[in-house]
Amino acid sequence: MQVQVFIGKAGDGMTSKLQEIQELLIAAGTNNPIIQAGAYGEDGLLQILEVRAAGGQREILVDDCSRLQILKVLEWRSCAEDDPNFDDLVIHLTRQD
Repeated sequence: MQVQVFIGKAGDGMTSKLQEIQELLIAAGTNNPIIQAGAYGEDGLLQILEVRAAGGQREILVDDCSRLQILKVLEWRSCAEDDPNFDDLVIHLTRQD
C-alpha cells in the first residue's frame, strides 16, 4: 500500500493535484470519486477506505484531511502491510489548509 499526502490550497472543493489524478484515472477508464474527509471522523474515514478497497478500487482520492485523519491512515497502512489484498492500493490524501 502506498499513501501520498499533498499539502496545498484547495480550489472548488478539490485540490488541483487530486483533480489531475482523477482526470488521469478517468482517461484510463476508471472513475474514482473524491472522498470529502470532512464528512467523516477518523474511524469513519478508515471504514470508507476499507470499503472502497474491498470493492476493488485500487486508487482512492481523499480531500481535506485533518492531521489526525492522515496519522490514522498511516497507522492503518502499517497494520495492513502484511495483507496482500492491499499491496497495489494507492491512497492520495490532501491536508486541510
